[in-house]
Amino acid sequence: MRTCDVLMAGMLALVALIPGLAGADEVGRMHARDALDRTDRRIELADGFVRESPSPPAQAELSAAHQGQARARSAFTATQYPIAVNSSLAAREHADRAVAIVRNLPDPDRVQTQVVRTRDVLERARDRVDACDNARARGMLRVALTMQDHAEGAMSESRYLAALQLTMSARERVIKAMRLCNLDESPSDGAARALQRTDEVLAAALESLDAGSPFVARDQLGRAQSIQAQAQEEARLERYESALRLTQGARSLAQRAIRPGGARRGSPGR
Repeated sequence: MRTCDVLMAGMLALVALIPGLAGADEVGRMHARDALDRTDRRIELADGFVRESPSPPAQAELSAAHQGQARARSAFTATQYPIAVNSSLAAREHADRAVAIVRNLPDPDRVQTQVVRTRDVLERARDRVDACDNARARGMLRVALTMQDHAEGAMSESRYLAALQLTMSARERVIKAMRLCNLDESPSDGAARALQRTDEVLAAALESLDAGSPFVARDQLGRAQSIQAQAQEEARLERYESALRLTQGARSLAQRAIRPGGARRGSPGR
């Protein structure tokens, strides 16, 4: 093939790729635009609450929200859409914290830890209660699973009080279902199962994040790994309640690091 033909073929191939590239870029732009709009509304809401009930901690969170959203807008202008999304989501978290402070709502991190803890209990109990010859217990388990799904949905929508109420009610039901089935689990078994689940989430996070991932996500993952190491040491020393609390906190951090917008690929399943 002549040189000019080779060059022409290459140019045609490049032109063929441009519509696809442009389409992907437009999807990223629209996703970032939507994230910015949602955060704008959340910050506007927080502005109103903080004006009505001035509070230094709330004002600090609101200031961080405005600064983070400004960084998100700069990234959007520079067509750095993934960075814009991540910065905007972080700003939205700060705005939500400001609202939670002035409305005396539960701390989002505390709620996330409780949601993770209930999911742990449900996962450990599900198969054994399903195999239990007690229809009432199985019915309570199904209700608990539905309530936990609603709790996780409320958490993702920043409805922290609803998430806390739902997840605690779900946990109460599954524990009662286990008692109806005369099921019990030793503290060591419970801690071991929880540690294993956190290890799985950490492994998925390590695969999802790399040196090019946002700093906030990499920082969360680093802290999660450190906390998990503490949890493993507590379990080795047979301080199982402490190990359970630490590993659930580590998993919560790791899940936040790899949530949509916080990593290049998605988060692992439940």
